[in-house]
Amino acid sequence: MLLALCPAALGQKIPLAVGQQFQPPALTLLDGTPVDWQRLRGNILLLEFWASWCPFCARQNPLLDRFYREHQSRGLEVITISLDKTKDAALGYMKKGGYAFKAGMATEDWTAIYRQRQGLPQVFVIDRLGKIAAIEVREMMEEDIRELARFL
Repeated sequence: MLLALCPAALGQKIPLAVGQQFQPPALTLLDGTPVDWQRLRGNILLLEFWASWCPFCARQNPLLDRFYREHQSRGLEVITISLDKTKDAALGYMKKGGYAFKAGMATEDWTAIYRQRQGLPQVFVIDRLGKIAAIEVREMMEEDIRELARFL
């Protein structure tokens, strides 16, 4: 069962669905900056759950980073959420990969969203109107990442 990306929905187990309005909980990036979700409206947002110990994430994230670098000028934003136990693990992973996309640490609300689906990585595509356009709960191969261009 999937949950809505909305703090009020977390306790109610409202199913998450494509076409649903995206209402995320607060998120602070690894650099301490809070995410301004309203500012991101009008862009395509890829939201990914990952962990430094996840081998599937280690294969997917370089592809996601390349896609982001190629398409950020077209209004693509990528924000990722680390499920690592420590901020240092997440920071080390981001530095080692040289990733341009932004990352934050999972809070209790974000962890509750992640736990409704098993497996990493998880990617949510949020359209320019703030609605969920797609959900992927598995490793995305290079051709899968390239297909995300259809949302731009």
